Amino acid sequence: MVQFTAPLTNLVKAFRDNKLIRVVALGSSSTAGSGASSPQASFPSQLDDELERRFGGWDFKVMNLGVGGQLATDMLERMEKHVLPREPHLVLWQTGVNDAIRDVGVESYRKTLKAGIDKLRAHGIDIILIQMQFYPKSERVQGYTDYLRVMHEVAAQEEIPVFRRFAIMKHFIKSGQFTPAQILSPDLFHMNDLSYGCLAGLMADAIEDQIAPFLRVRETAAAPKAPAPRADAPAAQRR
Repeated sequence: MVQFTAPLTNLVKAFRDNKLIRVVALGSSSTAGSGASSPQASFPSQLDDELERRFGGWDFKVMNLGVGGQLATDMLERMEKHVLPREPHLVLWQTGVNDAIRDVGVESYRKTLKAGIDKLRAHGIDIILIQMQFYPKSERVQGYTDYLRVMHEVAAQEEIPVFRRFAIMKHFIKSGQFTPAQILSPDLFHMNDLSYGCLAGLMADAIEDQIAPFLRVRETAAAPKAPAPRADAPAAQRR
């Protein structure tokens, strides 16, 4: 559920060329941190800490641009003024839940996702789309899964990674590992400190999986090489 099926080519290049990796978290209330006990417990803040812990030698700046209640169209309008000036290497675009609840229309939603992806890619920015959250009443929202489907269709067409938040949260609850009350805030809609931490940790896993081949090559190149035996050394020594 965590591994991406599309590459983060520009992010790998950013690791190669930079020591500061800039990430923008663009989304609605679950990016802003509704349900968290403090701003430091939000998903972007916990992700910043997790990336710093995992990748020694790099600094990370995860910028939280979540605004509660926003639709994908609102986020698209903010890209020019609020996202692009920050020059991120990666944008985590969490969207869809408010679009589904208000039913803006799946084809309108599809066009908005495509327009946002095109705009970010034109500036050499990698994108990870984040599924809507699973919550008990989501199964009664008419068309909720249609918006999930459209996100995956656009991602497949554009070769964009999708973080499967809905599937992961549903698995946690349906498998009995957690109850809704354990991973959701008291409104049983927004996430809480625990689930924001899970989201940050699993997102870091997915990013690390993408970066790992570059890190292995880098470590191999930096490893000291054993000196070759001298040609006049005894045969036993040259073995």
